[in-house]
Amino acid sequence: MKTLNFELKITIAYILAGGIWIMFSDKILLSFIHNPNLLSTAQTYKGWFYVIITGLVFYFYLKKHLEKLRKAEQKAKESDLLKSAFLQNLSHEIRTPMNGIIGFTELLNTENLSFEQKKQYAQIIAKSSHQLMNLVNDLLDISLIETGSSPLIERKVHLNNLLDELKCTYESWVTENVSFELVKELTDQQSIIFADEDKLRQVLNNLLNNAFKFTEKGHIRFGYILSENELEFSVEDTGIGIPPELYELIFDRFHKADLDIAKLYEGIGLGLSICRGNVAIMGGRIWVKSELGKGSSFYFTIKYNPIEPLIHPTHLQQNNDQTIQPTIILVVEDDDTSYQLIKEILGDPDLLILHAKNGREAIDIYKKNQNIRLILMDIKMPVMNGIEATRELRKINSNVPIIVQSAFTMNDMTQSKINADFSGYIAKPFSKEQLLALVNEYCN
Repeated sequence: MKTLNFELKITIAYILAGGIWIMFSDKILLSFIHNPNLLSTAQTYKGWFYVIITGLVFYFYLKKHLEKLRKAEQKAKESDLLKSAFLQNLSHEIRTPMNGIIGFTELLNTENLSFEQKKQYAQIIAKSSHQLMNLVNDLLDISLIETGSSPLIERKVHLNNLLDELKCTYESWVTENVSFELVKELTDQQSIIFADEDKLRQVLNNLLNNAFKFTEKGHIRFGYILSENELEFSVEDTGIGIPPELYELIFDRFHKADLDIAKLYEGIGLGLSICRGNVAIMGGRIWVKSELGKGSSFYFTIKYNPIEPLIHPTHLQQNNDQTIQPTIILVVEDDDTSYQLIKEILGDPDLLILHAKNGREAIDIYKKNQNIRLILMDIKMPVMNGIEATRELRKINSNVPIIVQSAFTMNDMTQSKINADFSGYIAKPFSKEQLLALVNEYCN
């Protein structure tokens, strides 16, 4: 049913109130006053009474309504300003790495370049590509979070190992004037938990990126403590700090574009908004303590849900002369370029790489080679996709590690895909270090 607009409601209310007042007030006056002169005077006062009362009622009603409209208008103007500044900043953040990629790609075609120059240009192109990819990921992540399309995907996580990896990654960012520390409260056994590793890693990455971005001297410290039945993570720095009036606003999307510091530091200001969204999905909370000019401390919590580690029997066998059989890895990938990249990264004489171009080939190969230690499974393939192939392989061996390596994000995976019982996940494009860390984890 269509609702009445505001002005129509006011008009109807005024007419009804006036009609009711005239009908009942005239009857009351006629029952008490019989002198025509007095009746005329009383009706005049009655009319003024109605005008004054209705005027006061409508004044306060209209005032309240207009205050809401003015607040909404002010908020809309602020939002438009933030969006405009955000789009300008976004344009800058896209064009900058694109300029590096296009410019140095063209320079690579220049004749008589030395090996060092080619290496330097290639490094710049790779760095710009990663910068652009991170930007695209942020935009996709905030969109998925705000539309409720980012599901919670909990799996076994070696928390201490995850933090050690982050520590190693960010060690290269450390300068002479900044110390970098990691604090872990639980033992390695106690830190094996059930959690959404991708979201947890993303939150920590965003907070650490900000810490290094805004800290020129002092220290950066991150880690966790166990508080009751929650893991409380923290990332502390001695950077530029945040004024108290911005404690809540910094977690809103686009807000960084409204700050002066947006002109000084790269980024589009979605990192903290993504952090808040991911922490909420994991059932936790996030907050900040800061002092302008002295540093900031970001905290967030997730539930502590420990699990016993699963112990898989090793497939490595030694024959009678004690020679070790090569570790066999099956790569299920229909794209030749992607397969060639994986093969080059895993170029180790102790590894035997088998290749299947679709899920059906993968099943056939595994039936003939059930000593395969690890399967890297693509999702979108002809003949049989990775979801169907994984379900069939689980019927043959429920313990063999099957890792998704796909351009699909975990947020794109439906619940039916998640239930296909993958052991892990790595998103394209992935780095050499990411793939090797995953293979080392499952192949020991």
